[in-house]
Amino acid sequence: MSVPYGTDTAGTPPGGAVAGWVLVADETAPGGARVEPVFLAGGRAWTPDQYRGAYGQGFTMAVVRG
Repeated sequence: MSVPYGTDTAGTPPGGAVAGWVLVADETAPGGARVEPVFLAGGRAWTPDQYRGAYGQGFTMAVVRG
C-alpha cells in the first residue's frame, strides 16, 4: 500500500497477504463488474474499497509477487 507523502497513517493496519479474490459489481467497468483482491490487515480480510472506506481514499493498493 502507498499513500501521498505527509498522510497520517497512525492507527492504520498495514496491508498483508492476498487471501483471495472477489467479484465486485461496478456499473462503470466493462461487463458491470471488476475483480478485486481480498487481503489481510489488522486481523481481518478487506477489499481495497472497504479499506479505503475505513482509513481514507488516499490509499493505493498494488498486488505484487512476494
